[in-house]
Formats: sequence, C-alpha cells, structure tokens
Amino acid sequence: MGKYAPLARYLETLDADSWTASFAQVEAVLGFVLPRSAYDYPAWWSNQKGPGHSQKEGWQSAGWETCDLDLPNRSVRFARSPRTPVKEMQQAELTPETHEHLWRRAQAIMGIEDRDALLEKALEALIRQETARYFTEIGGTMPEFEAALRERPFA
Repeated sequence: MGKYAPLARYLETLDADSWTASFAQVEAVLGFVLPRSAYDYPAWWSNQKGPGHSQKEGWQSAGWETCDLDLPNRSVRFARSPRTPVKEMQQAELTPETHEHLWRRAQAIMGIEDRDALLEKALEALIRQETARYFTEIGGTMPEFEAALRERPFA
C-alpha cells in the first residue's frame, strides 16, 4: 500500500458508511499533493481489482470503494464496500490494526459494544449457521433455526 496507507488508516477510523471529500481533504490526509492524473482522469479513482493503480489500495485495503466522482468540482465520495470477500480476508495480513478494525466493524454491525458479549453472539451465530449448513447438506432440516437479523443494511 505504501504511500497511500494514511488514507486507509483514516478511512478505518470513520464511523460513517461514506465520506465525501474534496481532493484537498484527501491530500491533507495523505500529507502530499495528488498526482495530476487524479485531477484529469476518472480511471485514477477506479475500484479496479488486481495489480496496478497502487492508490486504490488506499481505500480498498480498508474495505472502502470510490463513487460519485466529480472531477470538475474536485471531489469524490468514499463508501464502505458491501462485503470484503472471504478469500481476501483470509489472505490479509492480520495486524493489531486490522484486528481493531474488525472489532469496530463487528460492533457497528451487531450494535454490541462489549467485546465479550459480541464474541459470544458471533460464535453462537457461527455455530447455528454451520449446523444449518450441515443439516442442509445431509438432506435434513433444522426447524428451530432462525437466521440472525441484520440490524442495519449495508449502504
């Protein structure tokens, strides 16, 4: 991620699901001036997958994507990605910062601040989900299974 790491760290601290920023605000977070191509080409702000465009790591590594780019007014909206693919999460390097980010996201999704209570609910949900999956695989049912309701939809 390199020089765009400050943007990832900033986005991880936000409680909101979107942030509309002027290019000047993005530069203030980064601590340097954006390249000319950021001002001239929409592709610079793309959410491409795979290698290339190192700047995208500044938002994608934090679980965000860009949208509502306004080049004439020099602004862009960052929005939380609906889901981070499981494979990417498994391959991600787990650092204390990513652990803290995962805790904050889980707390926001579940609406539970206490980490012990959150962990207990998450484990219960995982056990119910895996039990239901197992019964489905063997052709059975689990009538008492109730899927956990989402308290807030992804934006």
